[in-house]
Amino acid sequence: MNRDAAGGDIPIMKTAIIAVVLGAAALIAVRAEAASPEETYFAARDAAIAKVKAANKPVGPTDPVPQEVSDVDRQSLAALEPQLRAIIGAVTIEGFGGPAKINLDTLYDGYEGFGLLDGLVYGDVDAKTRVIVTTESLFRHWLREHEKWLGEQYAPLPQDAAAAVATEGFYGQAVLTDAAILRYADLPVRKPAGAAFVYAMLAARTQDDPPGKADEIFVALGQGGRVFIASTREFGAVGPIAACDAIKQELARRAAAATAPADGKAGETSDELSGKSDAEFLRCFAERAKNQKGFAAALRAAEALMARLPAR
Repeated sequence: MNRDAAGGDIPIMKTAIIAVVLGAAALIAVRAEAASPEETYFAARDAAIAKVKAANKPVGPTDPVPQEVSDVDRQSLAALEPQLRAIIGAVTIEGFGGPAKINLDTLYDGYEGFGLLDGLVYGDVDAKTRVIVTTESLFRHWLREHEKWLGEQYAPLPQDAAAAVATEGFYGQAVLTDAAILRYADLPVRKPAGAAFVYAMLAARTQDDPPGKADEIFVALGQGGRVFIASTREFGAVGPIAACDAIKQELARRAAAATAPADGKAGETSDELSGKSDAEFLRCFAERAKNQKGFAAALRAAEALMARLPAR
């Protein structure tokens, strides 16, 4: 038996319970103190998102962003940037002399540019070549948040990193853009030794119909504990492909001529034909791209871009 402060006996069982409780409390305290830099960053980011949202009191949906909200947004992003820099570490990418900036464009939920990939970006917004760099752990967290980002009507974003970067929808969520990013063809780049995954594609951006040419390359690479999303327009565009343009033009003609059937039977609507036109055009382009003038040069450009990304 142990003795209490008044000289009485404390049962051994009671002593054991007290020890367990104190030990559990100590463990909780240690875990709280041992929050990872990534957890600390996401907590700060989410608090900043709430702060920006609270500062915004628009009169109507078309009102401009109030200056005070823009100020809070800018200041919050500036406070998050050094946290990302500490997590990601020093990264040297050939061709980029200045420091990288935070890839997030805004912290206001609902504004264009919200929810981009948490990381640092090299290259100005209008630069021909840009590289986003993040860590594997930041990337996995972002994928979980964006699994159903676009809503139930869209396919969920794959949670496997290699599968996610091979989907067209990933780039529209991760990369700053005011237009859709369309995949025109895969580029069969060689996977570097020790890399977790690599993927490259020919692409183009549009706010309307798919352009006739693919004038942008995207390369996604996981290696050395980091994930890189690089893009470039420093190569000769691939296309147009006459056979694919013909498919698009024919379906567009049918879409323009589509009317409700007189007999009341269901038929393809103008919208359905327009969607089919885009899908068939891109399918045709993907099948024929490798045989087009400029494809080999585009593949070399993708390989050269990938070679600029550090292994560690």
